[in-house]
Amino acid sequence: MLEEAILDAAWAELVATGYGGLTMASVAAKAGTSKAVLYRRWPGKEDLVVAVLERRVPRLGRPARTGDLRADTLAILQSVAAGHRGLLAVGLDPGLTAVLRRRTADEATAQLAEVVAAAGIDPAAIGPRILRLPIVVLQHALLDGSAFPDMAETVDEIFLPLVHLRDGVSQTR
Repeated sequence: MLEEAILDAAWAELVATGYGGLTMASVAAKAGTSKAVLYRRWPGKEDLVVAVLERRVPRLGRPARTGDLRADTLAILQSVAAGHRGLLAVGLDPGLTAVLRRRTADEATAQLAEVVAAAGIDPAAIGPRILRLPIVVLQHALLDGSAFPDMAETVDEIFLPLVHLRDGVSQTR
């Protein structure tokens, strides 16, 4: 299938040259097609690279839910970390990295809202900032080259206390 050949060629170029070195012309040549074919499917290089990454790099999975807020939160964070490790193999443009980081954070935050709700806590009472907090802590450490954060510490000492504090406040109103 042509799309598969194009995505394979784009991945090979991305790994070999990085985001900055990848061109639509080089991908088209490697895939044995024309730039026009690529542009009909992907309006620009960023769109093509996003499609390649969605296919090749582990995306944020949907870990099996255990019903345990702590365990489910840790599983989501481990999924986010796995996706970031996949991106380390490729030198990406900072703008594209920001787009991918934002998409991942949005997906992970939605999943955290689901596990919070499954634990019998109203995600609206927790608020979007607290729901997003463990993902932001993890992404920050991964992006600034810090030591890999202890996800259990982040969950146990920051996230869960805030969730329970907010939930307690919402129940007293």
